Amino acid sequence: MHTMHLDSRVQMLLRQGVSMTAPAQVFVGEDVRLERVRPGSTLYPGARIEGAGTWISAGAAVGTEGSVLARNCVLGKGAKLASGSFEDCVLLEGASLGPSGHGRAGTLLEEGASTAHAVGTKQTILLAYATLGSNINCCDALLAGGSGLGDHSEIGSGFIHFNFTPFGLTGDKATPSLFGDVPRGVLMRSPRIFLGGAGGVVGPLSVGFGTVLAAGSVWRRGRGDGILALAERLPERDLGFAPERQGRVGEKLLANLIYIGNLHALKAYYSAVRVPLARGDLDREAVLDAAMKLLDASVLERLKQVGRWVAGLNSSGEGARLAADWPRLQSALLQPVLPPVPAALRVTAPGDAIPFARALPAELASAVTAWLQAIVDVARAEGA
Repeated sequence: MHTMHLDSRVQMLLRQGVSMTAPAQVFVGEDVRLERVRPGSTLYPGARIEGAGTWISAGAAVGTEGSVLARNCVLGKGAKLASGSFEDCVLLEGASLGPSGHGRAGTLLEEGASTAHAVGTKQTILLAYATLGSNINCCDALLAGGSGLGDHSEIGSGFIHFNFTPFGLTGDKATPSLFGDVPRGVLMRSPRIFLGGAGGVVGPLSVGFGTVLAAGSVWRRGRGDGILALAERLPERDLGFAPERQGRVGEKLLANLIYIGNLHALKAYYSAVRVPLARGDLDREAVLDAAMKLLDASVLERLKQVGRWVAGLNSSGEGARLAADWPRLQSALLQPVLPPVPAALRVTAPGDAIPFARALPAELASAVTAWLQAIVDVARAEGA
């Protein structure tokens, strides 16, 4: 291959073992740290990588189905970006973002999680093997459930998570939704969730494990575990609209506290389990470091959005009380005092996170779930 006319940075990547089928059609930004594009990774024609935070592990691929802008994206082994625009996304091993995708800050996909074509994500977390169909807008949400590749939670095509409300001074996005949860979801032992396509959810709400929301409805009420919900409709009526009037303040606050608690729980699990398992593997260490930083940033984003919502509440009654308490609550949620890791949860040798979780004895698995739930409860109790 003649390289004399290639960009010098592209040539350097070729020399260090990065695969390119058409190197003249690859762009590498000046701010990319070349040592973070690992030997054995692949940049396809139309790949444009930018950002000092970029990390592309061995076996990962950018541009498998067309042109890609990948800015400060961190890809684990075997992870793939098909085509589209992606920024500040973290993909663990074997995860993939599909063609014509739009991935924004706070997008975290665990092992084997995936999206099909034309999916938009932001502040979105998919636990292992969770799947989003096509033509989906799923921002400010977490999806868990299932036991593996053939048994995973899924959101059907044409689904929207409505994450904006027009109430308040300027509207707000204090609207994160939980589909499953971290304490029961990380160990890959909970029934899968299915959210039917051509519909949506108005956040914030929660949907339990093993629950199915049938296609074609917009859902405004949460559902517990093991429910088949067939339809949800509003009565036809016209009401006066006053954006300053907001109800169910306590309910909305609680949903945000629980969501933030789940973010803290996921980071705690990464720190106690995933990081020790990755020790000595440069790619895994880098990806998990990025994932934990993403979770920290996700907590800050949620606090910012709750703060905007609180600022727009009525200056009397429940709204006034919450506004007065918000500085204390914000500080407590930013750095909560977490319960200790179960003594029996010891990682003594490197390994793969999913087999490790599946192999935990039932008694220890229950203790881990209880520990993670106690972390969620710490955040929840701050609003009491």
